[in-house]
Amino acid sequence: MAPCPRSDVPPGRLLLPLLCCAFASGSAAAMALQPPRITRLSTPAQTPQMGSNVSVSCEAESALPELTLLYWLGNGSFVEQLQPNVREGAVREETWGSLATLRRDLHFTPFSFQDLSTNFTCVALSPSGVDIRKLQWVPFGADLSNEGGGMG
Repeated sequence: MAPCPRSDVPPGRLLLPLLCCAFASGSAAAMALQPPRITRLSTPAQTPQMGSNVSVSCEAESALPELTLLYWLGNGSFVEQLQPNVREGAVREETWGSLATLRRDLHFTPFSFQDLSTNFTCVALSPSGVDIRKLQWVPFGADLSNEGGGMG
């Protein structure tokens, strides 16, 4: 094996271009390593009526869509393990420049009192991190005009 040729360029003169290249490529890599971010949780304006068919959706942005999972949990378990009237739809993906928007619906057929008392969570998970968003149903008969009020 032939020895590697030696460069007459002093090491200090190579260091600056190498650092510049590392910084430039690091910026692009840093953008790609941003964790996914849930951008929207679409729910009905009011608590669904018992017995009605209802869908909610969760949207997340990710720079690594092929490595990002978007899924729903109910009381910390996968929704497939819950009551049979709750199921996830397929993940849909739209690409916008360097980011992709992922969307997954959660279907209730039909909506039940058990669904009202279940804590549903949307999870966006990738190697770069995780984001979660909890689904909060407004209780029946709640007076939202006086949220912070009390007796008085």
